[in-house]
Amino acid sequence: MKLRDRYHQLQDPAVVKAMVLRSVYASMALENQTVSMERLEALYAQTDSQPTASPAGEAAR
Repeated sequence: MKLRDRYHQLQDPAVVKAMVLRSVYASMALENQTVSMERLEALYAQTDSQPTASPAGEAAR
């Protein structure tokens, strides 16, 4: 069973974005490297425009 099947809220991109942003913000704060949420949102927005990584078999070439 996949996580998306078990936890239906993971199918909502807004929920996933909120979870990622909170996790990154909290992790960086623990390391005394605070970053504004606006900056994190901008970085997250950049990930939407990036092409996805190649499958593992192609990356090993």
